[in-house]
Amino acid sequence: MATTRFRAPFAVISVAAAGVLLASCSVGGGADVAGGGEPAEVDGPLAEMYEAAKEEGVVVWYTSFIPDNIEQIEPAFEEQFPGVDLQVLRLGGTEGPIRFSSEVKSGASSADVLTTSEIDFGDEAKENGWTDDLSTFDLPTLADYPEDFVRGPLAVTQVAPIRVTYNTELVETPPTSWEDLLDPEYADQLMLVDPSAILPWMGQYYVLKEEFGIEYLEQLADNGYRLVDSAVPASQSLSAGEGKGVFPSLDSVANPLIAEGAPVENAVLAPYTGVENSSMISSSADHPEAARLFTSWLLSPEGQSAVNSGFAASPLDDVPDTETVDEGYVPLDAEAVAGARDEILGALGMQ
Repeated sequence: MATTRFRAPFAVISVAAAGVLLASCSVGGGADVAGGGEPAEVDGPLAEMYEAAKEEGVVVWYTSFIPDNIEQIEPAFEEQFPGVDLQVLRLGGTEGPIRFSSEVKSGASSADVLTTSEIDFGDEAKENGWTDDLSTFDLPTLADYPEDFVRGPLAVTQVAPIRVTYNTELVETPPTSWEDLLDPEYADQLMLVDPSAILPWMGQYYVLKEEFGIEYLEQLADNGYRLVDSAVPASQSLSAGEGKGVFPSLDSVANPLIAEGAPVENAVLAPYTGVENSSMISSSADHPEAARLFTSWLLSPEGQSAVNSGFAASPLDDVPDTETVDEGYVPLDAEAVAGARDEILGALGMQ
């Protein structure tokens, strides 16, 4: 019997929050990854797969990526693989997993490939027979993809790392470690974004608890802070001098403000986690060869450039115009984070 479960309290808002914050990352436009002129000849391990995909002619993709990001990805794929039409349906929040599971259970046509930040949906989909481990799909690029970012049926294809946004005019010495936030300079000057319903935000506090002990969170609370609902308006207040730092935040929060000349910047502090978007292939895909081709491409340097350049970070090294997830990154563990939720909120004085 098929089972459907979306875990509260994180599931509903984890994708939506990521979409709102990543949307601002497109200010000024992403890198020109689609190129121009004649498409390059397809050779190597994807060539045979491409010929089979051309026979199908289309691949259907459900994704939670923001529109500007999709507008960069779609032409890049279709220029590299002419004759294979990438049909995209953007579904934010839990809409993607819900629609996909509903269609598959009813026997209706659905996505060939699903990309979502609901990181536990892959296990549910595999349990119900809607997908399988990516290793069973014989993807030529999978062997070179970092193992830490391949989790059974899912491959993490985009990471938005969590940062600390600070006011460059008010902060004399930018923070270089998490311990710096406990300095008296930040007493009552930090705006902490409410993590209670956002998995990656709670995940960052979990990472800090594991690294420094629960005492770190207690000391952070004792130093004083202002609780805010969102990093975006909080960072706007930050740029106006209404505090020294906002946390958790993302590069995409500071980017549009920096582009406007605001006195803000993001500090990269390790260890950190982030908002992860992962991709899986449907076991009942109407276009199985095109699904394999598209997913293989997503995991390739060319695909990773299209997905992440100007928007987020890639698990792959040396992707052009793209930040790389470095060794300071800690992958999200939804079950562990959920289990520590009450302890974390209690230490921060948020419940």
